[in-house]
Amino acid sequence: MKITDIKFEKATFRFEEPFKIAFTVMEGYDTMVLKIETDEGICGYGEAAPMEFVTGDNLDTAFVIGKEFRKMLLGQNPLSIERIHQIMDRYAYNTSVKAAIDIACYDIASKKMGVPLYQYLGGDGKQVESDVTIGIGTPDHMASQSAKWAEKGWNILKIKLGENPETDLLRMEEIRKAVGDRVKLRIDANQGWAVKDAIKMAKELERLDVELIEQPVVAWDYEGLVEVKKASGIPVVADESCHLPCDAAKLANQRAVDGMNIKLMKCGGIFHALKINAIAEANNLFCMIGCMGESRIANTAAMHVAAAVSNIKKVDLDVTFFTKDDWITGGFENRGGICTLSDTPGLGICAENF
Repeated sequence: MKITDIKFEKATFRFEEPFKIAFTVMEGYDTMVLKIETDEGICGYGEAAPMEFVTGDNLDTAFVIGKEFRKMLLGQNPLSIERIHQIMDRYAYNTSVKAAIDIACYDIASKKMGVPLYQYLGGDGKQVESDVTIGIGTPDHMASQSAKWAEKGWNILKIKLGENPETDLLRMEEIRKAVGDRVKLRIDANQGWAVKDAIKMAKELERLDVELIEQPVVAWDYEGLVEVKKASGIPVVADESCHLPCDAAKLANQRAVDGMNIKLMKCGGIFHALKINAIAEANNLFCMIGCMGESRIANTAAMHVAAAVSNIKKVDLDVTFFTKDDWITGGFENRGGICTLSDTPGLGICAENF
């Protein structure tokens, strides 16, 4: 099998309402949708969703790098995924574009085998349960939003924090009152706290039965993560501190966290996501899999990985729950955060307008 063409298209998606995290406000996102065609008539879909303050690149650079990758990959076998990565790694870092190519290759490979991607990756079950994220707002507004999602049947909420610790604590107290004891609460500070504040918050949050604390301090402060982990009775998860397998190895060697949040756009796709998980599992650490500003294409790919890999214990793949006018369909069905993957070979998504 050989790659005969790689096509790119810009796709724009908007949220139902603006979404605020510790360091920015998002009203939607633009992505680069990608299609790989082969000489056997099997095509694969992928997606690059760069986010400058996380991946270090943007959509303009994604298209530039994507076109260069196209020149290098025409004629290559899309089933030789390690070889594909070796070629890309020699040229550029841009992990979101690598993820797009990678996802499309895995889509092709599993279609070639005639099985859904989660089975191609060795998985058995096809259901995962995702949380849904509550953006930063006033304590009352966040509590109200949390109650609405809980009433819709969601069992797990991820709460964005990372501003003033005192206000953050008030937010969590109001949210816990609003949703009761049934709903699991995770928090994500997005690097927003100083180490001493993170330690104080971790102790305060124990009484609110918080399931995990994601990225409490700045990404580069591994020593700070170690301090927070030692002081916290709540598991600490690295997000912005963990992009590539080499980051996972450093975190594991320093015993800096209890878990790692894998994102396909950060690490360069499924190939490296599996490496990160292997490093984590070998060091008795769990993994979480998350998303940023992706459409149903990349989100579905991540769900397949979650369904296939038992050490991925937490799932945060909720971005499409907020998106309006998504012209990409299929992949999975969602009911209250319980996502059931399609049995269609490959990703199972439909992008007929591409």
